[in-house]
Amino acid sequence: MSSHAMSGPQVVPSVPSTSDRASQTPLAAPADRAEYLRRSKREAIARRSRITLWQLAILAVILGGWEIATRIPWVVQNTIFDPFFVSQPSRIAVRLWAWMQPGPNSIWPHLYLTLQATLLGLAVGAGSGFVVGLALSQNRYLADIMNPYIVAFNSMPRIAFVPLITMFFGLGLASKVVTAWFVVFFLVFFNTYKGGVSIEREMLDFCRTLGGSRSQILWRVRIPTTAAWTFASLPNAISFALIGVVLAEFVGSTTGMGYLMISSLGALNATDMFASVTLLSLVGIGLVYCVRAIERRVLHWLPEFRE
Repeated sequence: MSSHAMSGPQVVPSVPSTSDRASQTPLAAPADRAEYLRRSKREAIARRSRITLWQLAILAVILGGWEIATRIPWVVQNTIFDPFFVSQPSRIAVRLWAWMQPGPNSIWPHLYLTLQATLLGLAVGAGSGFVVGLALSQNRYLADIMNPYIVAFNSMPRIAFVPLITMFFGLGLASKVVTAWFVVFFLVFFNTYKGGVSIEREMLDFCRTLGGSRSQILWRVRIPTTAAWTFASLPNAISFALIGVVLAEFVGSTTGMGYLMISSLGALNATDMFASVTLLSLVGIGLVYCVRAIERRVLHWLPEFRE
């Protein structure tokens, strides 16, 4: 038998038609990518909507339970839910609305002064903490020398320094800004320093091999890397800046949210106290979201911000 007969049936490969080849070209890729992006956007919107609904539901349960508990006589007599001490959400809402109106009882002058000192202290504290942390991360010898002093200053109780700062800088804006700076500086400094020393030496050597100068490495490698660590510390820095300013207003001030809170405490006015705390909480949330938006713009190259 011939070898042709032994080989069995031959499979002739089919040649794709022109229409088949056209359907396999990369021209369909943009449409697929556009559909993928639209689907991803819809999923992101749906996820944010679900998160918002859950947040509102939790808030409604907390406020509703609080309001109901303060209206049940047995609960008021046998628990901490006495309206004299914890007020009521409805009263707090009415007081906040009254404060928002223009007039002698308006909250805006107090809120403006507290917010002004908070932003100034946050800017000075975050800026100086970033610069010092970045500088020491590039000079490990100097960092080792300064280490015990930095740890010692960071270990000091900051609240104890508030009366001293007020005594040195007076009862005005300066004492509140210095207090906010004092509590913010170390938060930002340690994060920035950790980000600076975490840069791999191989990356720096590779940049030098490619001809990168010291300033280019600083602006293209060191600062972007440490900025990510710095932004991670800012939400806590905002909270501590607010706390520092309010503490300074507790000690010696005739204006600001801290003064309003300490006056409410002296008058045993729980409604004003809780209204002040609520307003400061809303301010803190707003500042954190603003910082988050700035971080998204500045550090758009991070994986968490990529679309």
